[in-house]
Amino acid sequence: MHTTAARTLGVATLVHGVAVACRPRPARPRGLPEQASSALLVRTLGIRDAAIGALMATASGGTPQRTAVVCRTAAGLWDALLFGGLVPGRAQRAKAASAALAWAALCGWTLTGEDRPAAPLAEDATMAALRVVQSTTRART
Repeated sequence: MHTTAARTLGVATLVHGVAVACRPRPARPRGLPEQASSALLVRTLGIRDAAIGALMATASGGTPQRTAVVCRTAAGLWDALLFGGLVPGRAQRAKAASAALAWAALCGWTLTGEDRPAAPLAEDATMAALRVVQSTTRART
Protein backbone atom coordinates (compact mmCIF):
# COMPACT_ATOMS: atom_id res chain seq x y z
CA MET A 1 0.00 0.00 0.00
CA HIS A 2 1.21 3.52 -0.75
CA THR A 3 0.76 4.84 2.79
CA THR A 4 2.11 8.36 2.26
CA ALA A 5 0.00 8.85 -0.86
CA ALA A 6 -3.08 7.56 0.99
CA ARG A 7 -2.48 10.00 3.84
CA THR A 8 -1.93 12.88 1.40
CA LEU A 9 -5.15 12.05 -0.45
CA GLY A 10 -6.87 11.79 2.93
CA VAL A 11 -5.82 15.33 3.83
CA ALA A 12 -6.90 16.59 0.39
CA THR A 13 -10.25 14.81 0.78
CA LEU A 14 -10.71 16.27 4.27
CA VAL A 15 -9.98 19.82 3.11
CA HIS A 16 -12.20 19.47 0.05
CA GLY A 17 -15.01 17.94 2.12
CA VAL A 18 -14.96 20.78 4.64
CA ALA A 19 -14.92 23.38 1.85
CA VAL A 20 -17.87 21.70 0.12
CA ALA A 21 -19.83 21.39 3.37
CA CYS A 22 -19.31 25.09 4.09
CA ARG A 23 -19.95 26.38 0.56
CA PRO A 24 -21.85 23.83 -1.53
CA ARG A 25 -22.69 26.14 -4.44
CA PRO A 26 -19.25 26.18 -6.14
CA ALA A 27 -18.97 22.39 -5.72
CA ARG A 28 -22.40 21.65 -7.18
CA PRO A 29 -22.01 19.87 -10.51
CA ARG A 30 -22.97 22.10 -13.40
CA GLY A 31 -26.51 21.36 -14.48
CA LEU A 32 -27.70 20.12 -11.08
CA PRO A 33 -30.71 22.28 -10.22
CA GLU A 34 -30.07 25.12 -7.81
CA GLN A 35 -32.46 24.08 -5.07
CA ALA A 36 -32.26 23.63 -1.32
CA SER A 37 -32.32 19.86 -1.79
CA SER A 38 -29.30 20.05 -4.13
CA ALA A 39 -27.37 22.11 -1.58
CA LEU A 40 -28.29 19.62 1.14
CA LEU A 41 -27.11 16.72 -1.02
CA VAL A 42 -23.80 18.40 -1.83
CA ARG A 43 -23.26 19.41 1.83
CA THR A 44 -23.95 15.85 2.95
CA LEU A 45 -21.41 14.50 0.47
CA GLY A 46 -18.91 17.07 1.73
CA ILE A 47 -19.37 15.96 5.33
CA ARG A 48 -19.00 12.32 4.27
CA ASP A 49 -15.80 13.13 2.39
CA ALA A 50 -14.40 15.10 5.33
CA ALA A 51 -15.02 12.18 7.69
CA ILE A 52 -13.49 9.62 5.34
CA GLY A 53 -10.56 11.94 4.58
CA ALA A 54 -9.87 12.36 8.30
CA LEU A 55 -9.84 8.58 8.66
CA MET A 56 -7.50 8.15 5.70
CA ALA A 57 -5.12 10.76 7.08
CA THR A 58 -5.04 9.58 10.69
CA ALA A 59 -5.67 5.82 10.65
CA SER A 60 -2.77 3.64 11.61
CA GLY A 61 -1.26 1.78 8.68
CA GLY A 62 -2.45 -1.61 7.57
CA THR A 63 -6.07 -2.69 7.82
CA PRO A 64 -7.54 0.52 9.35
CA GLN A 65 -6.05 2.74 6.66
CA ARG A 66 -6.83 0.25 3.92
CA THR A 67 -10.47 0.18 5.09
CA ALA A 68 -10.67 3.99 5.00
CA VAL A 69 -9.24 4.05 1.46
CA VAL A 70 -11.69 1.37 0.32
CA CYS A 71 -14.54 3.49 1.75
CA ARG A 72 -13.30 6.57 -0.14
CA THR A 73 -12.92 4.60 -3.35
CA ALA A 74 -16.45 3.20 -2.98
CA ALA A 75 -17.77 6.70 -2.24
CA GLY A 76 -16.17 7.99 -5.45
CA LEU A 77 -17.79 5.19 -7.45
CA TRP A 78 -21.14 5.97 -5.82
CA ASP A 79 -20.71 9.67 -6.66
CA ALA A 80 -20.07 8.74 -10.29
CA LEU A 81 -23.30 6.75 -10.44
CA LEU A 82 -25.23 9.41 -8.54
CA PHE A 83 -24.11 12.41 -10.58
CA GLY A 84 -24.07 10.36 -13.77
CA GLY A 85 -27.78 9.82 -13.25
CA LEU A 86 -28.88 13.13 -11.69
CA VAL A 87 -27.09 15.78 -13.67
CA PRO A 88 -28.98 16.84 -16.79
CA GLY A 89 -27.13 17.08 -20.07
CA ARG A 90 -24.83 14.50 -21.58
CA ALA A 91 -21.65 16.57 -21.35
CA GLN A 92 -22.30 17.62 -17.75
CA ARG A 93 -23.06 14.01 -16.71
CA ALA A 94 -19.85 12.83 -18.33
CA LYS A 95 -17.77 15.51 -16.58
CA ALA A 96 -19.30 14.87 -13.16
CA ALA A 97 -18.97 11.09 -13.46
CA SER A 98 -15.43 11.31 -14.82
CA ALA A 99 -14.24 13.57 -11.99
CA ALA A 100 -15.67 11.20 -9.37
CA LEU A 101 -14.20 8.16 -11.11
CA ALA A 102 -10.80 9.78 -11.42
CA TRP A 103 -10.72 10.48 -7.67
CA ALA A 104 -11.88 6.92 -6.94
CA ALA A 105 -9.14 5.51 -9.21
CA LEU A 106 -6.49 7.68 -7.58
CA CYS A 107 -7.53 6.55 -4.11
CA GLY A 108 -7.78 2.96 -5.31
CA TRP A 109 -4.25 3.17 -6.70
CA THR A 110 -2.93 3.74 -3.17
CA LEU A 111 -4.12 0.23 -2.30
CA THR A 112 -1.76 -1.35 -4.80
CA GLY A 113 1.54 -2.70 -3.59
CA GLU A 114 4.75 -0.75 -3.97
CA ASP A 115 5.99 -3.21 -6.56
CA ARG A 116 2.87 -3.20 -8.73
CA PRO A 117 2.88 -0.60 -11.52
CA ALA A 118 -0.05 1.80 -11.52
CA ALA A 119 -0.50 1.78 -15.31
CA PRO A 120 -2.76 -1.33 -15.48
CA LEU A 121 -4.93 -0.01 -12.65
CA ALA A 122 -5.23 3.38 -14.31
CA GLU A 123 -6.15 1.72 -17.61
CA ASP A 124 -8.80 -0.41 -15.89
CA ALA A 125 -10.21 2.65 -14.10
CA THR A 126 -10.32 4.59 -17.36
CA MET A 127 -12.21 1.80 -19.10
CA ALA A 128 -14.64 1.56 -16.18
CA ALA A 129 -15.16 5.34 -16.30
CA LEU A 130 -15.91 5.19 -20.01
CA ARG A 131 -18.44 2.39 -19.48
CA VAL A 132 -20.22 4.32 -16.72
CA VAL A 133 -20.33 7.51 -18.76
CA GLN A 134 -21.62 5.62 -21.82
CA SER A 135 -24.30 3.82 -19.80
CA THR A 136 -25.52 7.00 -18.12
CA THR A 137 -25.65 8.92 -21.39
CA ARG A 138 -27.53 6.08 -23.09
CA ALA A 139 -30.02 5.91 -20.22
CA ARG A 140 -30.84 9.62 -20.52
CA THR A 141 -31.10 9.91 -24.31
